[in-house]
This record gives sequence, C-alpha cells and structure tokens, in this order.
Amino acid sequence: DFIVNFSRIVSHLHTFIVADLGSIPGQGRVNQLGGVFINGRPLPNHIRLKIVEMAAAGVRPCVISRQLRVSHGCVSKILNRYQETGSIRPGVIGGSKPRVATPEVEARIEEYKRDNPGIFSWEIRDRLIKEGICDRTSAPSVSAISRLLRGRDPEDETKVD
Repeated sequence: DFIVNFSRIVSHLHTFIVADLGSIPGQGRVNQLGGVFINGRPLPNHIRLKIVEMAAAGVRPCVISRQLRVSHGCVSKILNRYQETGSIRPGVIGGSKPRVATPEVEARIEEYKRDNPGIFSWEIRDRLIKEGICDRTSAPSVSAISRLLRGRDPEDETKVD
C-alpha cells in the first residue's frame, strides 16, 4: 500500500515538475501530447527524420503524431516540406527573401500579363512552376508578383514617341 501511494506521489510530482519547467521563460513547454517543445524553435532533425521514415513506412500522420508526441500540424508541415523540397531541414527563421526573381522570370511574368491582362498573380505563379521556369521553392510569392505588376506602368506599352 505504501509503495502504491509512493509511486502515485512521485508520478504527480513528476507532472508538476515538468509543467513548472515548461513555464520558465526560454525553457521547453509541454504540448497536449506530452511532448516537450520550445515555441518558435524548429523540431530537432532526428525527430524530423523519424517523421519522414515512419511516413515512408506507411504510418499515418495521426499515428506518427501520437507516437512521437509532436502535434499533427507539425507532422503535416514537415511531410509537406519534404514532399515539395526533398529536405527535412527547417525553414529559415527571420531574414528577408530576395527580390522577385531573375530578369528572365520578371520578363516571363510581364509576358503572361500582356498575353492575358485578367490573369491572377497566383495563376502566374502556378504557370511559372508548371512550365519549369521556377520550382516551388524558387518561384516568387503571389504578393511579390503583384508588387512587380503594380510597379510597371501599363501606359508604357501603348505610348509611341
């Protein structure tokens, strides 16, 4: 009886200690699945690799999530990034993306807009990828394409000096 009570007390203490450590600024927090994470920091590479390996072995994302104690959203994000780029590495934290693109890509964007003035920026991005001019990682964002198109003067093409 003493041992049963003692193990219960130790279990409760462990829960409180882990929860308290999670509330110290700069330290790990405990997610709903019991996994420890640091908000805003990438998941360690060995866990990312395990997620991809388990998925390749046919394990469903919800099962991966429970077994590794990583949120379903995190598992999905890592698997999507792996599918798109072939990399398990996390994205860059902070920094700024380079300007729209190469002159060739800019010219192609303007050509698409000239040929079809009603085309949407997202359609332009999809077309750049589909035609192999860019891949998903190097294609300019929809907002960058919109910015580029706003920056040009449509009257320039019709003016004759």
